[in-house]
Amino acid sequence: MLKTANLRRLAPRRVVLVTAVLAAAIMGDSMLYNVLPSRVDAFGVSVGLVGVLLSANRIVRLASNQVAAWLIERIGMRGPLLASVLLAVGATLIYGTAPWFSALLLARIVWGMAFSVFRLSGYLVVLEESVEGSRGRLMGFFSSGMRVGSIIGVLLGGLLFDLTGRTSSFLIIAAMGLLGVPAAIALLRSGSQRPADDQADSSAKPCQTKSQPAAKATSGFSSRSDYTTAYDESLSRFAPLSKRIWDVLISRAPELSFRERRMILSASFTYFSFQLVMNGVLISSLGYFLNQRLGAGAAVGGIMIGIATLNGMLISTRWISGLSAPYFGHIGDRFGRTRILAVSLPICLVALLLLAFSPSFWLIVAWLPLAFAATAASITALDSLVGGLAPEGRRAQIMSRYATWQDTGSALGPLIAFAVLGFTTLTFVYVGGAILLALAFAVFVGNVRTGRVAVQLT
Repeated sequence: MLKTANLRRLAPRRVVLVTAVLAAAIMGDSMLYNVLPSRVDAFGVSVGLVGVLLSANRIVRLASNQVAAWLIERIGMRGPLLASVLLAVGATLIYGTAPWFSALLLARIVWGMAFSVFRLSGYLVVLEESVEGSRGRLMGFFSSGMRVGSIIGVLLGGLLFDLTGRTSSFLIIAAMGLLGVPAAIALLRSGSQRPADDQADSSAKPCQTKSQPAAKATSGFSSRSDYTTAYDESLSRFAPLSKRIWDVLISRAPELSFRERRMILSASFTYFSFQLVMNGVLISSLGYFLNQRLGAGAAVGGIMIGIATLNGMLISTRWISGLSAPYFGHIGDRFGRTRILAVSLPICLVALLLLAFSPSFWLIVAWLPLAFAATAASITALDSLVGGLAPEGRRAQIMSRYATWQDTGSALGPLIAFAVLGFTTLTFVYVGGAILLALAFAVFVGNVRTGRVAVQLT
C-alpha cells in the first residue's frame, strides 16, 4: 500500500496505467532496433533493406497519426487502445517468425499505426489529469516510463536473442507485451482523478473568446489581454488560403488567436528539428562515425570493445537519460519551458560541434549522454507547451499533428544523413544539423517575444 501511495503521489493512476501500456507494447520494437542491424543474417534480409524496415513504422505514422485522432474522437479510446496492444504483440511475433521481407515490412507498418494510438492516448490522458503546475512533470513521467520498456527490450531482448535465438526470444518479449492488456483495461475502467474544480476550469478556459483574459493554466501565456485581433483581421482577405495552411500545419483550431497558432507552429518546428538532428541524423550515423574514427573497436582498460557494442552502449544512454524526464518536466513547470530550451540547446550544439571537429574521441563519448539528456528535457518542455495551448475539444487533432512533426523529423534524419554522405563528410552533416537547431530555436524565441507574448515562467 505504501508503494502504491508513493506512486500515486508521483503520477495519477491513469497516467501510470497508460505509461505501463506503452512500456509493455514498445519492448518488441526496441528489441528489433538492437538485433536486426547486428544480426541481419538471422532475419534473411539484405543489409540495404534494414534501413527500410527500421524507418517504415515512422513513415506510416505521417498518415496514421491523423487516423488515430479521427478514431479516438469518434469512437473513444477503448477500442483503438485495446486493438493496438494486440497489434503490437502480433507485430513482435512476426519479428520472430516471419521468413520474408514483406511480412516484416507489414509488421513494421502495423506497429507504426499502433504506436500512433498509444502516443496520442498518452498525451490525452496526461492533459486530462494535469494542470499547468504539473503538466511538464507528468509529460516527463509518461515519456520516461515508456523508455523503461525500450531499455528492457534492448538489454533483455538482446541477451535472450544471443541465448535462445530469434524465434524464442521474440516469443518471450511478445508474452511480456501482453501485460499491456490488463493495464489498458484498468485504464479504460478508471475515471479522472483531477479535482472537479480543476476539470471545470480547464473545460471552460478553451472556450473563452479573444476578448476575455485566458487563465495561465491553459494557455501558457500571462494574459490574453495583451493580444489584439490585428493579425487575424489582416489575414481575413486571405482566409481560405490561410485556413488551409493552418489546417495542414497544426490542425484546425479557430478558438486560438493567430499568435497562439504561430506559437504552436514554432514549437512544432523546433520539435521537428530536434527529432531530425538528435534522434535521426545523430543516432543513425553514430555507428558510421565510430567506424570512421576507431576502425575495428576501442581498447578500454586493456579490453577491446567492438564497434557494435560501443555503439549500443552510447545509443542506450538516449533512453536511459529519458528516465529523468519527470525531473526536467518539473523544472519546466517551475521555472519556465523556454528556459529549459535555452539551457538544452547549447549542450546539443556543443555535442554536434565536438563530433564535427574534436580530435578527442573520449571527450565526445563523455559529452553525448549529456546531449541526449538535454534532448529529453527539450522534448518534454515542448510537449507540455503545446499541450497547454491545445483547446480541450481539439487536443486529439492538435497533438496528433504535433506528433507528425516528430515522425517526419525522425524519418527524414537517417535518409538525409546517408544521402549527403554520398558526396560529403560527417563534418558537414553535423555542422548542418547544428545550424538547423540554432535556426529553430531562434524562430521559437522570436515568436515568444513578438507582440508582447509572454510565456508563463512560474
